[in-house]
Amino acid sequence: LNEAKMAVEGTDEDPEPVVMKLSWIDLAALAQLTYWYDRRDRGAEYQNPEGNGGDQKEERLTEAKYGRWTRKLNREKVIYGTVALRYRSRAHLGQKVFRRPAGVDVTRLKTLRRAAAMCGHASLIELVEETMDKLQLKNVAKLTWEEVKRHTSKDDLWLLIDNKVYDVTPFLGLHPGGGQLIVDVAGKDATSAFELTHGEGLRYSLKLLNQFFIGVCVDSAGQAEPAEPQAATPEFLATLRSITDALHTFDEAKASGEAQGILR
Repeated sequence: LNEAKMAVEGTDEDPEPVVMKLSWIDLAALAQLTYWYDRRDRGAEYQNPEGNGGDQKEERLTEAKYGRWTRKLNREKVIYGTVALRYRSRAHLGQKVFRRPAGVDVTRLKTLRRAAAMCGHASLIELVEETMDKLQLKNVAKLTWEEVKRHTSKDDLWLLIDNKVYDVTPFLGLHPGGGQLIVDVAGKDATSAFELTHGEGLRYSLKLLNQFFIGVCVDSAGQAEPAEPQAATPEFLATLRSITDALHTFDEAKASGEAQGILR
């Protein structure tokens, strides 16, 4: 800008520095609002025509012209692209398990609520507050191990990790290590396996868990066979719980991994 000003004024003297004065912008709120707007459920076009919120399979959209991943995407984009996948609710014993609304990052709910309030988006505020209410521990779906262990197919796969249940079905085709690794630990307690199989990607992968949360298993202790014989380490459990427990207290720094130094 300074060089342009010198050229216009036809002088070689350094002009007064140009200072751009911008009004304050809540970039974090803007990012969440933009993300939701881009990924939101657009209503009727995404509804199950049978109206039962049930098992209809979704087509996974891709911009690739000649195949699923012909475009070059770095690892982080592939993994975090899963956050944009839409979920359909599946009834369970008269209640629905928790499903993250399309376009909503459940680790950033307070920020999204703030963004909605800033622009007066009443329906989005209602959606966020309803989501937060469902995520309170007293309100989340309570699942039995008998129910959890039924979901072991590639079309319907739940994981048990530290007594919490995650529907990772949409993630199977995106898992960097291949979907079979996940299938192999379905129907078992995958807590220690999650730690052992991720290696250097462990801390990176922990950030994803909250996005797939659907409920808690109330009776897995003593019933769920461990996927690996060795127990998870105390260090891993401490980090895992600091992230997954924060989902229910809406502590964004912890739920997103930022407080643990694993957000990048």
